[in-house]
Amino acid sequence: MNRRHTNPHARRRAWCALLVLLMAIAMVLDVHIPQAAADDGDSTTSDVPGVALSVESLTAVVTATSGFSATLTVENRTTQPVSAGAIDIMTNPDYNFVSRTDVQEWADGTAQIDTTHELAHADVAAIPAGGRVAVHAVLSAHDPALAALTTWGPRPLRILYTAQSDGDAQPVHASLNSYITRSQDGAASVRTPSIGISIVMPLTSHDWSADDKARQRLITSDTRDLSAQSIATLDENECKALHDKDRLSTKYPQLQVVADPAVLETLGTPHLTALMQPARFDITSYARVGDPQAYARAGVGKSKWSAASGLAQLRGALGDMSASAPAIAWQGADSWTMDALDAARGAGYDTVIATGDFNIADDATAQTLVYRAPTKHGDVTVLAAQPTLTSLANAHATSQHARAERTDAGRIARFIAQSAFYQMEQPYAQRTLLVCFGEDSSPKQVEMLMDALGDASWIDLTSLADLTAHDALIDPGLMPQLIGENVGLSAGHAASVRETLMQLGASRSDLKRLGSSILGGDAQQSGDKPNDASDSNDDASQAPSPSATADATVDAQSESSGSSEGGGSRLTESAYARRLLDAHDTLALFALQGDTALCTSMRKAAAAFSDAALGAITLSPSGNVSVLSETASMPVTVSNGLPYPISVRISSRTDSIEIITARMTPITAPARGEAQTSISIRVTTSGTAVAREQLVDRDGEPFGAMQQTSITSSLQISDKSGLAIIIFAVALGLLGLWRQFHRKKDPDE
Repeated sequence: MNRRHTNPHARRRAWCALLVLLMAIAMVLDVHIPQAAADDGDSTTSDVPGVALSVESLTAVVTATSGFSATLTVENRTTQPVSAGAIDIMTNPDYNFVSRTDVQEWADGTAQIDTTHELAHADVAAIPAGGRVAVHAVLSAHDPALAALTTWGPRPLRILYTAQSDGDAQPVHASLNSYITRSQDGAASVRTPSIGISIVMPLTSHDWSADDKARQRLITSDTRDLSAQSIATLDENECKALHDKDRLSTKYPQLQVVADPAVLETLGTPHLTALMQPARFDITSYARVGDPQAYARAGVGKSKWSAASGLAQLRGALGDMSASAPAIAWQGADSWTMDALDAARGAGYDTVIATGDFNIADDATAQTLVYRAPTKHGDVTVLAAQPTLTSLANAHATSQHARAERTDAGRIARFIAQSAFYQMEQPYAQRTLLVCFGEDSSPKQVEMLMDALGDASWIDLTSLADLTAHDALIDPGLMPQLIGENVGLSAGHAASVRETLMQLGASRSDLKRLGSSILGGDAQQSGDKPNDASDSNDDASQAPSPSATADATVDAQSESSGSSEGGGSRLTESAYARRLLDAHDTLALFALQGDTALCTSMRKAAAAFSDAALGAITLSPSGNVSVLSETASMPVTVSNGLPYPISVRISSRTDSIEIITARMTPITAPARGEAQTSISIRVTTSGTAVAREQLVDRDGEPFGAMQQTSITSSLQISDKSGLAIIIFAVALGLLGLWRQFHRKKDPDE
């Protein structure tokens, strides 16, 4: 790489000017290098045929001491090699963007802006067919090319590549439009007040999975040291990513972290600004479905995702019953409608973050999007994210034509330029914008943006508390009508949520039967059933206080640590049944997070957990049965893999009325053992029949796999029944003969 000097050769200057002129003519004539559009958020330029450019790194903010550097990739997607070429990075230090449309058109490559001031020049080696090369350009802070940037603000940046294709007389060229922003530091301009930005990172995950080993231990073990929450786990890579994000909050104190209580134990000693709802439960879809009882039947009543529950989890993770943090509800897959805001407020959240679909204000200028809406449970503060900046922070290009924004470096350059433009729109207005990272944002993406913001002198990074303290943008009295007219107009995915609730309710019902109608130990003898607070209509009651929730957690742990035999290490039977329900409810809570893939996997995991628990009890017939008498018995074996005894019945039916079995046969099996019993058979004739046996609980509901047994009957003459039939037949025959000889005959007979 050779950088262009301040006094270049005339030949090179003429060539650059000619190239710029040719490209300007092409834009006027609407002649484009063939390019296909990419979806928003693409991080590659794989849709661009020919030779493609991409930005790997770029100095987004130029200060008096920063200098300038860029790393670019040139990829040859043709079948012909491309000879050596050059890249020129150019700008216009005197151009000021006049509108948002002007900024966007430059990104899309449709704006006609003269960029003749060359910042850097780099030679590019020959590129074979299908190959790529990396190109670096560096300018020192004292380079005269940077001295031309005398005033602060965003400037257009054009990256031009040109080369000669072997065997082709036409030159090969490609270009990208991006931005470079001059900081206020050291610039010859009036310093205006900074624009506030609150950068929020959610510390959560939708990569949870069910741990099969933990599932098996929860079913087969009665020890108290197993947690129901252990059934849901994160893999090593995801745990590392969460730890890396957590450490960013210490490196960047201005970074606001809203943590999911479900990941707190994974992090150990988390750094957080506020708590979101446990497992990032989707409150917005909860309100859309409008069926609290269905959620309770699925095991996810309000007490599972309330602000008090999240606080109890924080205290448990820290081991500090006095720990505290604000509670802020995070938007789910649906919208913050008035019903959703009311549900959040009823669960203890007086502040919510709207990451999208809350556009109820005039967006002609960037404003502080803080709203307050009255609900039946009290006022709720809504913090709405600034759409453009949040989209860029979440790895989405502002349009499918903004090709430079398909890489992190290109998006950050646009983010910096856009924020500077917002400040210059209203340089003396006091505003604070909310920017939210997404759940999928990598630690690297967060770090790159925070580093760039460190040089943005026009930005004042503020806290969520400062943002919340702002006055409401709109009169709260107008909010219900405005929200009703502008927010959540589509039905979202309510139908799929209802289906999920139905399936979760069914699998949980099976586990409840296990505790109430199958286990036959101390809970059955005493008439107790597992404590199942989730089945109550807790949505109709006030959310418990944090201290009450913490006390309830301690009580539950004390119950789980009790011993039915005084050993102190075994769960009571009712506590064991309660733990199974808690494990199912943990999976159900993640299934209702709002992420489609996680919903599917956790819904299936909950069903598999229920099936595995009931599947630990099996029925084994003895095999085909041959009956040689009027009555017989069919032995069966019930195996119990659970750590507590069971008391069930065996239902048996045949497809024949001549060969029948007992309809119900009771049986009790010991913990981790087997029990045998016999099903009685009655036969009235020779023949065959198929008996179908299945386990049923004490309420008569079947469970487990149905078994089949073939019964063959071969009655002998020596049998009492056979002899009685023969004697009866002989008697009838003798009676018939006697009547024949002793009846009166007609005269003519």
